[in-house]
Amino acid sequence: MSSIKISIVIPFYNVEAYISQCLDSVYNQDIPEDEYEVICVNDASPDNSREIVIEYQKKHSNLILIEHEVNRKLGAARNTGRAIAKGKYIWNVDSDDMIKPNILEKLINYCENFDLDILMFNFDHCYENKLKLNNSYPFIDSEVLNGIEFINQYCLNNFSEISPVWSQLYLKKFLDQNGIFSPLINIGEDVPYTLKALLLAKRVKSVLDNCYVYRLNPLSLGGQFSKKVSAIDLYEKCIICSKEVYNLLQFVPKKEKEIYESYLLISKNIISLIFQYKNNLNKDEKIKFRKLIRKKIFNNLYVFKLLNKRNILNYIELILLK
Repeated sequence: MSSIKISIVIPFYNVEAYISQCLDSVYNQDIPEDEYEVICVNDASPDNSREIVIEYQKKHSNLILIEHEVNRKLGAARNTGRAIAKGKYIWNVDSDDMIKPNILEKLINYCENFDLDILMFNFDHCYENKLKLNNSYPFIDSEVLNGIEFINQYCLNNFSEISPVWSQLYLKKFLDQNGIFSPLINIGEDVPYTLKALLLAKRVKSVLDNCYVYRLNPLSLGGQFSKKVSAIDLYEKCIICSKEVYNLLQFVPKKEKEIYESYLLISKNIISLIFQYKNNLNKDEKIKFRKLIRKKIFNNLYVFKLLNKRNILNYIELILLK
Protein backbone atom coordinates (compact mmCIF):
# COMPACT_ATOMS: atom_id res chain seq x y z
CA MET A 1 0.00 0.00 0.00
CA SER A 2 1.35 3.41 -0.98
CA SER A 3 2.50 5.73 1.81
CA ILE A 4 1.86 8.76 -0.41
CA LYS A 5 -0.96 10.80 1.10
CA ILE A 6 -1.39 13.39 -1.63
CA SER A 7 -0.26 13.93 -5.23
CA ILE A 8 0.19 17.53 -6.36
CA VAL A 9 -0.18 17.63 -10.14
CA ILE A 10 1.40 20.66 -11.87
CA PRO A 11 1.21 20.88 -15.67
CA PHE A 12 3.45 23.59 -17.08
CA TYR A 13 3.85 25.51 -20.31
CA ASN A 14 5.75 28.77 -20.83
CA VAL A 15 5.93 29.71 -17.14
CA GLU A 16 9.64 30.19 -16.50
CA ALA A 17 8.86 33.45 -14.68
CA TYR A 18 6.61 31.71 -12.14
CA ILE A 19 7.41 28.00 -11.85
CA SER A 20 10.08 28.53 -9.16
CA GLN A 21 7.63 30.33 -6.88
CA CYS A 22 5.10 27.57 -7.42
CA LEU A 23 7.59 24.82 -6.56
CA ASP A 24 8.97 26.75 -3.60
CA SER A 25 5.44 26.89 -2.20
CA VAL A 26 4.81 23.15 -2.53
CA TYR A 27 8.06 22.46 -0.71
CA ASN A 28 7.36 24.92 2.10
CA GLN A 29 5.13 22.37 3.82
CA ASP A 30 4.62 20.61 7.13
CA ILE A 31 4.70 16.92 6.16
CA PRO A 32 7.76 14.86 5.18
CA GLU A 33 8.53 14.74 1.46
CA ASP A 34 8.11 10.94 1.44
CA GLU A 35 4.44 11.43 2.33
CA TYR A 36 3.57 13.42 -0.79
CA GLU A 37 4.63 13.64 -4.42
CA VAL A 38 4.90 16.49 -6.88
CA ILE A 39 4.13 15.51 -10.48
CA CYS A 40 5.22 18.11 -13.02
CA VAL A 41 3.98 17.57 -16.56
CA ASN A 42 5.94 19.38 -19.26
CA ASP A 43 3.40 20.07 -22.00
CA ALA A 44 6.14 20.69 -24.59
CA SER A 45 7.02 24.05 -23.06
CA PRO A 46 9.18 26.17 -25.42
CA ASP A 47 10.94 28.19 -22.70
CA ASN A 48 13.27 27.29 -19.82
CA SER A 49 10.56 25.96 -17.52
CA ARG A 50 11.75 22.37 -17.97
CA GLU A 51 15.32 23.23 -16.96
CA ILE A 52 14.04 24.94 -13.81
CA VAL A 53 11.99 21.88 -12.86
CA ILE A 54 15.01 19.62 -13.42
CA GLU A 55 17.04 21.73 -10.97
CA TYR A 56 14.33 21.23 -8.33
CA GLN A 57 14.25 17.52 -9.14
CA LYS A 58 17.93 17.28 -8.16
CA LYS A 59 17.04 18.52 -4.68
CA HIS A 60 13.74 16.71 -4.13
CA SER A 61 13.36 12.97 -4.66
CA ASN A 62 9.56 13.19 -4.60
CA LEU A 63 9.44 15.37 -7.74
CA ILE A 64 8.45 13.44 -10.86
CA LEU A 65 8.85 15.02 -14.31
CA ILE A 66 6.73 13.73 -17.20
CA GLU A 67 7.35 14.92 -20.74
CA HIS A 68 4.80 15.45 -23.51
CA GLU A 69 6.53 15.30 -26.90
CA VAL A 70 3.94 17.69 -28.33
CA ASN A 71 1.64 20.20 -26.71
CA ARG A 72 -1.51 18.34 -25.67
CA LYS A 73 -3.15 21.15 -23.67
CA LEU A 74 -3.87 21.67 -20.00
CA GLY A 75 -6.68 19.15 -19.60
CA ALA A 76 -4.63 16.34 -21.13
CA ALA A 77 -1.59 17.28 -19.05
CA ARG A 78 -3.63 17.07 -15.85
CA ASN A 79 -4.88 13.64 -16.89
CA THR A 80 -1.31 12.52 -17.62
CA GLY A 81 -0.19 13.48 -14.12
CA ARG A 82 -3.19 11.86 -12.51
CA ALA A 83 -2.61 8.60 -14.41
CA ILE A 84 0.64 7.93 -12.52
CA ALA A 85 -0.35 9.50 -9.20
CA LYS A 86 0.08 7.30 -6.14
CA GLY A 87 -1.49 9.65 -3.62
CA LYS A 88 -4.79 9.01 -1.89
CA TYR A 89 -5.78 12.58 -2.72
CA ILE A 90 -5.23 14.75 -5.81
CA TRP A 91 -4.54 18.49 -5.84
CA ASN A 92 -4.39 20.14 -9.26
CA VAL A 93 -2.15 23.19 -8.99
CA ASP A 94 -1.52 25.69 -11.78
CA SER A 95 2.14 26.37 -12.47
CA ASP A 96 1.88 30.17 -12.17
CA ASP A 97 0.07 29.95 -8.81
CA MET A 98 1.14 28.97 -5.29
CA ILE A 99 -0.16 27.05 -2.30
CA LYS A 100 -0.07 28.45 1.22
CA PRO A 101 2.82 27.40 3.50
CA ASN A 102 2.35 24.52 5.93
CA ILE A 103 -1.13 23.68 4.70
CA LEU A 104 -0.89 20.07 3.55
CA GLU A 105 -1.28 18.40 6.94
CA LYS A 106 -4.41 20.39 7.74
CA LEU A 107 -6.01 19.63 4.36
CA ILE A 108 -5.22 15.92 4.57
CA ASN A 109 -6.62 15.78 8.11
CA TYR A 110 -9.87 17.39 6.94
CA CYS A 111 -10.19 14.79 4.20
CA GLU A 112 -9.33 11.87 6.48
CA ASN A 113 -11.34 12.92 9.53
CA PHE A 114 -14.50 13.57 7.50
CA ASP A 115 -13.96 10.75 4.96
CA LEU A 116 -14.39 13.19 2.05
CA ASP A 117 -14.67 12.77 -1.70
CA ILE A 118 -14.21 16.53 -2.19
CA LEU A 119 -12.83 19.25 0.08
CA MET A 120 -13.33 22.87 -0.99
CA PHE A 121 -11.46 25.86 0.43
CA ASN A 122 -10.86 29.57 -0.02
CA PHE A 123 -8.08 31.31 -1.91
CA ASP A 124 -6.30 34.63 -2.29
CA HIS A 125 -5.82 36.67 -5.43
CA CYS A 126 -2.27 37.74 -6.15
CA TYR A 127 -1.57 40.74 -8.37
CA GLU A 128 1.86 42.36 -8.53
CA ASN A 129 2.87 40.29 -5.47
CA LYS A 130 0.03 41.68 -3.35
CA LEU A 131 -2.41 39.20 -1.79
CA LYS A 132 -6.11 39.82 -1.43
CA LEU A 133 -8.79 37.41 -0.24
CA ASN A 134 -11.28 36.39 -2.90
CA ASN A 135 -14.40 38.08 -1.53
CA SER A 136 -16.74 37.15 -4.37
CA TYR A 137 -17.79 33.92 -2.75
CA PRO A 138 -15.84 32.83 0.32
CA PHE A 139 -16.55 29.28 1.46
CA ILE A 140 -17.88 28.73 4.96
CA ASP A 141 -17.03 25.89 7.32
CA SER A 142 -19.85 23.67 6.10
CA GLU A 143 -21.27 20.40 7.31
CA VAL A 144 -20.59 17.24 5.31
CA LEU A 145 -23.19 16.83 2.55
CA ASN A 146 -23.58 14.76 -0.55
CA GLY A 147 -22.89 16.59 -3.79
CA ILE A 148 -26.53 17.27 -4.67
CA GLU A 149 -27.19 18.72 -1.21
CA PHE A 150 -24.03 20.80 -1.39
CA ILE A 151 -25.01 22.23 -4.79
CA ASN A 152 -28.50 23.12 -3.57
CA GLN A 153 -27.24 24.75 -0.40
CA TYR A 154 -24.13 26.58 -1.58
CA CYS A 155 -23.63 26.58 -5.34
CA LEU A 156 -26.75 27.42 -7.33
CA ASN A 157 -25.84 31.10 -7.60
CA ASN A 158 -22.06 30.76 -7.32
CA PHE A 159 -20.88 28.24 -9.88
CA SER A 160 -18.31 30.58 -11.41
CA GLU A 161 -16.61 30.96 -8.02
CA ILE A 162 -16.54 27.27 -7.07
CA SER A 163 -15.46 25.86 -10.43
CA PRO A 164 -11.61 26.15 -10.30
CA VAL A 165 -10.20 22.68 -9.64
CA TRP A 166 -7.24 24.12 -7.72
CA SER A 167 -9.59 25.25 -4.92
CA GLN A 168 -10.49 21.64 -4.19
CA LEU A 169 -8.91 18.39 -3.04
CA TYR A 170 -10.26 15.16 -4.50
CA LEU A 171 -10.16 11.57 -3.35
CA LYS A 172 -8.42 9.85 -6.27
CA LYS A 173 -10.47 6.66 -5.88
CA PHE A 174 -13.65 8.72 -6.22
CA LEU A 175 -12.42 10.35 -9.43
CA ASP A 176 -11.33 7.04 -10.94
CA GLN A 177 -14.50 5.14 -10.06
CA ASN A 178 -16.73 7.84 -11.55
CA GLY A 179 -14.70 8.49 -14.71
CA ILE A 180 -14.06 12.13 -13.88
CA PHE A 181 -11.28 13.46 -16.12
CA SER A 182 -10.35 16.87 -17.49
CA PRO A 183 -11.64 17.62 -20.99
CA LEU A 184 -8.78 17.67 -23.49
CA ILE A 185 -8.80 21.43 -23.91
CA ASN A 186 -6.75 24.41 -22.76
CA ILE A 187 -9.34 26.78 -21.39
CA GLY A 188 -12.63 26.27 -19.55
CA GLU A 189 -11.75 22.68 -18.61
CA ASP A 190 -12.36 23.29 -14.89
CA VAL A 191 -16.09 23.90 -15.22
CA PRO A 192 -17.36 20.50 -16.46
CA TYR A 193 -14.82 18.69 -14.26
CA THR A 194 -16.05 20.35 -11.07
CA LEU A 195 -19.72 20.21 -11.99
CA LYS A 196 -19.58 16.47 -12.71
CA ALA A 197 -17.63 15.76 -9.52
CA LEU A 198 -20.16 17.63 -7.40
CA LEU A 199 -23.08 15.78 -8.95
CA LEU A 200 -21.58 12.38 -8.16
CA ALA A 201 -19.88 12.97 -4.80
CA LYS A 202 -21.20 11.30 -1.65
CA ARG A 203 -19.29 13.40 0.89
CA VAL A 204 -18.41 17.06 0.29
CA LYS A 205 -17.30 19.73 2.73
CA SER A 206 -16.00 23.28 2.49
CA VAL A 207 -13.75 25.06 5.00
CA LEU A 208 -12.88 28.66 5.81
CA ASP A 209 -9.14 28.24 5.36
CA ASN A 210 -7.33 30.19 2.61
CA CYS A 211 -5.14 27.49 1.12
CA TYR A 212 -4.26 28.68 -2.38
CA VAL A 213 -2.88 31.78 -4.11
CA TYR A 214 -4.31 32.45 -7.55
CA ARG A 215 -2.11 34.73 -9.62
CA LEU A 216 -3.90 37.30 -11.77
CA ASN A 217 -1.51 36.84 -14.66
CA PRO A 218 -2.20 39.12 -17.66
CA LEU A 219 0.09 36.94 -19.81
CA SER A 220 -1.80 33.71 -19.14
CA LEU A 221 -4.24 32.30 -21.68
CA GLY A 222 -7.18 33.41 -19.57
CA GLY A 223 -5.61 36.80 -18.96
CA GLN A 224 -5.23 37.50 -22.67
CA PHE A 225 -8.56 36.03 -23.73
CA SER A 226 -10.51 39.27 -23.51
CA LYS A 227 -7.95 41.10 -25.69
CA LYS A 228 -6.69 38.59 -28.20
CA VAL A 229 -8.12 35.16 -28.88
CA SER A 230 -7.36 32.32 -31.30
CA ALA A 231 -9.96 30.34 -33.22
CA ILE A 232 -9.20 27.09 -31.41
CA ASP A 233 -9.29 28.73 -27.96
CA LEU A 234 -12.64 30.35 -28.68
CA TYR A 235 -13.97 27.05 -30.03
CA GLU A 236 -12.79 25.14 -26.96
CA LYS A 237 -13.99 27.69 -24.42
CA CYS A 238 -17.42 28.15 -25.97
CA ILE A 239 -18.34 25.06 -28.01
CA ILE A 240 -16.53 22.17 -26.36
CA CYS A 241 -16.88 23.42 -22.79
CA SER A 242 -20.56 24.19 -23.32
CA LYS A 243 -21.16 20.72 -24.74
CA GLU A 244 -19.33 19.08 -21.83
CA VAL A 245 -21.64 20.87 -19.37
CA TYR A 246 -24.72 20.13 -21.50
CA ASN A 247 -23.85 16.43 -21.43
CA LEU A 248 -23.87 16.50 -17.63
CA LEU A 249 -27.63 16.98 -17.62
CA GLN A 250 -27.97 13.19 -17.89
CA PHE A 251 -26.48 12.87 -14.38
CA VAL A 252 -28.93 15.30 -12.74
CA PRO A 253 -31.70 13.46 -10.87
CA LYS A 254 -35.13 14.19 -12.35
CA LYS A 255 -36.45 15.71 -9.13
CA GLU A 256 -33.58 18.23 -8.99
CA LYS A 257 -35.14 20.77 -11.34
CA GLU A 258 -33.21 23.75 -9.97
CA ILE A 259 -29.88 22.02 -10.55
CA TYR A 260 -30.99 20.97 -14.04
CA GLU A 261 -31.95 24.53 -14.91
CA SER A 262 -28.72 25.90 -13.43
CA TYR A 263 -26.54 23.52 -15.44
CA LEU A 264 -28.56 24.28 -18.56
CA LEU A 265 -28.11 28.01 -17.96
CA ILE A 266 -24.35 27.57 -17.51
CA SER A 267 -24.20 25.77 -20.85
CA LYS A 268 -26.21 28.56 -22.49
CA ASN A 269 -24.03 31.27 -20.97
CA ILE A 270 -20.84 29.58 -22.13
CA ILE A 271 -22.01 29.17 -25.72
CA SER A 272 -23.18 32.79 -25.86
CA LEU A 273 -19.62 33.95 -25.14
CA ILE A 274 -18.93 33.38 -28.83
CA PHE A 275 -20.63 36.64 -29.63
CA GLN A 276 -18.82 38.50 -26.87
CA TYR A 277 -15.34 37.39 -27.93
CA LYS A 278 -15.54 36.82 -31.69
CA ASN A 279 -14.54 40.41 -32.37
CA ASN A 280 -11.22 39.70 -30.62
CA LEU A 281 -10.34 37.33 -33.45
CA ASN A 282 -8.14 38.82 -36.15
CA LYS A 283 -9.07 38.28 -39.78
CA ASP A 284 -7.21 34.99 -40.21
CA GLU A 285 -8.52 33.59 -36.93
CA LYS A 286 -12.09 34.49 -37.89
CA ILE A 287 -11.68 32.44 -41.05
CA LYS A 288 -10.31 29.52 -39.03
CA PHE A 289 -13.17 29.77 -36.54
CA ARG A 290 -15.80 29.68 -39.28
CA LYS A 291 -14.14 26.64 -40.80
CA LEU A 292 -14.17 24.91 -37.43
CA ILE A 293 -17.86 25.42 -36.77
CA ARG A 294 -18.77 24.52 -40.37
CA LYS A 295 -16.76 21.31 -40.21
CA LYS A 296 -18.36 20.20 -36.95
CA ILE A 297 -21.84 21.60 -37.43
CA PHE A 298 -23.56 18.21 -37.28
CA ASN A 299 -21.66 17.25 -34.12
CA ASN A 300 -22.81 20.46 -32.49
CA LEU A 301 -26.50 20.61 -33.33
CA TYR A 302 -27.16 20.96 -29.60
CA VAL A 303 -26.00 24.57 -30.01
CA PHE A 304 -29.35 25.48 -31.61
CA LYS A 305 -31.14 24.34 -28.44
CA LEU A 306 -29.14 26.74 -26.31
CA LEU A 307 -29.03 29.96 -28.32
CA ASN A 308 -31.80 32.54 -28.33
CA LYS A 309 -33.33 33.50 -31.69
CA ARG A 310 -31.05 36.46 -32.21
CA ASN A 311 -27.91 34.47 -31.55
CA ILE A 312 -29.08 31.57 -33.69
CA LEU A 313 -29.16 34.02 -36.59
CA ASN A 314 -25.71 35.33 -35.63
CA TYR A 315 -24.37 31.77 -35.46
CA ILE A 316 -25.82 30.90 -38.86
CA GLU A 317 -24.35 34.09 -40.26
CA LEU A 318 -20.93 33.08 -38.91
CA ILE A 319 -21.22 29.73 -40.66
CA LEU A 320 -22.39 31.14 -43.99
CA LEU A 321 -19.99 34.06 -44.30
CA LYS A 322 -17.15 33.53 -46.74
